[in-house]
Amino acid sequence: MTVRNGQCGFTLLELLVAMLLFAVMSVVAYQGLRAVLETNEVSREHASELADLQVSLSVLERDLAQLVDIRVRDEFGDRLPPLRLQANSDQPLLEIVRAGAGGEQRLRRTAWRLTERGLERELWPGVDVADADSLRLQPFAELVGEDERLGVDSGFHFIVRGASGLERVDSWPPADLDPESTQLPLAVEIQLDLPRLGLIRRLIAVGQ
Repeated sequence: MTVRNGQCGFTLLELLVAMLLFAVMSVVAYQGLRAVLETNEVSREHASELADLQVSLSVLERDLAQLVDIRVRDEFGDRLPPLRLQANSDQPLLEIVRAGAGGEQRLRRTAWRLTERGLERELWPGVDVADADSLRLQPFAELVGEDERLGVDSGFHFIVRGASGLERVDSWPPADLDPESTQLPLAVEIQLDLPRLGLIRRLIAVGQ
């Protein structure tokens, strides 16, 4: 700063230094603000995913708690168990015969499909699966981003009591189970391999 004729002022160099410092501070402040906003956005996305996941698992838990141990028949007249997993596909389908449907039908067939993006729930008005037009699809939770997919470790499993204690099986009914047996698993385990949340496991009791 120079003094001339009793007046104070700044030299051009001092102004340039001040402007440079202000620019640096602005960049640092902007970067910090952007980091905070990005962190907040990620946190909101994770919270939304967790909320969707919790709702989906709560409804699945209710369906399994209302499972009815009753044999039904498919469109060919073959007897079906009240709980069945169709695992020989890219999208495993867990089928359940449950009570509490309301209306004229006391029983309802419900199925949960594990897709590349999350969970879908399939509903029929009764236990008859022959009428494809009566199927109502209920998308539940998209647990991944637009360009993401569930990991390969995602799937359904079953907990049973074996000779050596609790055992984990990957299909139901098991191949070695007597077709006339009314045995049900103790619990269903759903395993979700989420890109951003990691591997999540949930054990759900059957018929409790």
